[in-house]
Amino acid sequence: MIFISFVFFSCSKPGDLTVGRAMKAYQNQNYEEALRLFNEALEEPSNYSPDLIYNFIATIYLQQDDLENAVVYQEKIAELRPEYRSLVSLGMSLHLLERDAEAEGAYRKAIDLDPQKGEAYASLGALYLGQGRAKDAVVHLRKAAEAEPKIAVIHANLAVAYAASGESENSEAEFKIAEELKCKNLEEFRTRAEEFTKQK
Repeated sequence: MIFISFVFFSCSKPGDLTVGRAMKAYQNQNYEEALRLFNEALEEPSNYSPDLIYNFIATIYLQQDDLENAVVYQEKIAELRPEYRSLVSLGMSLHLLERDAEAEGAYRKAIDLDPQKGEAYASLGALYLGQGRAKDAVVHLRKAAEAEPKIAVIHANLAVAYAASGESENSEAEFKIAEELKCKNLEEFRTRAEEFTKQK
């Protein structure tokens, strides 16, 4: 036990202790102190990679609904280590900030990294649907549904996209799947679809 403790102690670096204190502050919901310590750890030698510390910082800002600052660190993560999940998260934050061109870019990078996953296709399809680009929405939401056939909200969004494209039969078929998968707020999706149908 003494040997293990010695090895751990001898391998740890000053920044590791600072990160530990930052995590404790975060757990105690002392976010200001946690941010101060995580930023301090970035200036110290540490076994924690900068992108991991950036992730901690971004999480704190997201916890506080501070999207502007969260995006700053999410972008740093994407630059240092572009990964599927982090790019989708960045895209979602950018979309919430109404920076849709940048959100689209983040989703596309995620798709390039892993075209077999559905989340980026679904997010991009929903973004296009909100922009009134129904045909583009259908293309991407279909790919999302193929990749993730058991996710009800994808089928619900696809149903709305079909309705917006004037494809009522396909829309109803997707609504049926969404209902079978017990989609929450299904009536809200149906209301959106009806609004698009009335515009036709």
